[in-house]
Amino acid sequence: MANKDLPAQRKKMRRTFQQFDQHGDGKIGLLQLGDCLRILGANPSEKSIRQHTQQLRDNQIERISFDEVMSIYESIMSLAAVYQAGPGSVADQLIFGLRLFDEKNTGYIKAAWLGRILTSCGEHLTQDEMNELLADRVNDQGLVNYVEFVHAITTPNVDHINSSYTKQ
Repeated sequence: MANKDLPAQRKKMRRTFQQFDQHGDGKIGLLQLGDCLRILGANPSEKSIRQHTQQLRDNQIERISFDEVMSIYESIMSLAAVYQAGPGSVADQLIFGLRLFDEKNTGYIKAAWLGRILTSCGEHLTQDEMNELLADRVNDQGLVNYVEFVHAITTPNVDHINSSYTKQ
């Protein structure tokens, strides 16, 4: 991102943050931290979110400002850059990994296999979360275009906010 785009990006991120501010006080609750960070484009683990929220609670903090969220966001993004294994983006790495299971080099993998991976490895998803993630991505042969799938799950979409976080 060019330096001239940074103020515009930060302004967009602030608007996204404000969608989580249910009290109109310029802060969000700690329970919203993970969702807010993910919509802003970070990909923190549940463990990381628990560590950040516990540290804040230890300091008797239950609501945090945009600047505090941005500090956490920047630390997560910095760690992600440090731990990134090899060249390319996270999306490129995921595509490379999934391509190993595309035996016929068609660009598709079995949805059932992907579902098992999503619900049983790493920070596994629930069955409902997996179903939601794969909804409208499985073709009539039970296959998923893994390149489209990876781009859908790794591309930040700060313009789309879950309606449950909009001000009432």
